[in-house]
Amino acid sequence: PASDSNSNLPATITGNQWSLLEKTATVLKPFQELTAEVSAATATAADVIPFVRVLTRFLDTESEAHRGIQTMKATLLDAVHRRFYHVEMEPLYAVATLLDPRYKDKFFTNATNLDQAKKALKAEVMKMEQGLKKTMPPSGEVSEAEPARQTPGMEAESSISSLGSYFDEILEESSTAVAGPSEQEIPPGALIQLESYLSEAPL
Repeated sequence: PASDSNSNLPATITGNQWSLLEKTATVLKPFQELTAEVSAATATAADVIPFVRVLTRFLDTESEAHRGIQTMKATLLDAVHRRFYHVEMEPLYAVATLLDPRYKDKFFTNATNLDQAKKALKAEVMKMEQGLKKTMPPSGEVSEAEPARQTPGMEAESSISSLGSYFDEILEESSTAVAGPSEQEIPPGALIQLESYLSEAPL
């Protein structure tokens, strides 16, 4: 009850307070949407880096609609940076993001992180090549390749609505002018396929 001595809520809420509450709900909505996305059965490790990048872009963008809650946005932005600054340097997330046709190399925040991600991917390619050499059947006994399977995240439409423009904005920015690492160990065929894949526009 309002008469409770422990209650800190005002008896009535002013127009300005209602406005601040509405703005707060607008800023918190992407957190709710992204939480639902990463909790879905179709979520993958590839979603982490793009989601963090888009959320950071949203919180870092000045908007007249968010006047009066800049301190709250700055606090949230700082919290996101502190909790997720390392994800682009984690090979699991980095390689998964590069291999997801929706994201590829478009959501890394800087050239150094992208370069490290490509090195991790090429290291995985080398491991696979070495594994194939050990299990390759004798010449003339080529087995049929298993058809490619779609990952759950590839066939699911994203339900994120309030951050859609930020995804588009980042995808339109150029991130392809990054020098790759030394590639002398990568077989030419695998390297051509990898570079061809990364040069294509994300789905």
